[in-house]
Amino acid sequence: MAAKTITATDAARSFSDVLNQVRYQGAEFDIVRGREVIARLLPAAPPGGVALDRLDELVRSLPHLGPREVEAFARDIERGLAKMRPDAVEWD
Repeated sequence: MAAKTITATDAARSFSDVLNQVRYQGAEFDIVRGREVIARLLPAAPPGGVALDRLDELVRSLPHLGPREVEAFARDIERGLAKMRPDAVEWD
């Protein structure tokens, strides 16, 4: 999503609305003073994320599924995929 440009004065005057756009719509704002971008306001990273370089370690630490659990998991995935409508998914 491209950042919207907003003056520092307008950002201050409508700060609650700007924060709501960031929180609920994922909006990003370049805040300008004069002709210079002085700050960028964007959604916070989700808490508790895992760095990519630790992903393998995380996956290896997960418990192993038994045969019945694997079958149940596969059925759950198939049911979920069957309910998805590809035309309803927005891709950026």
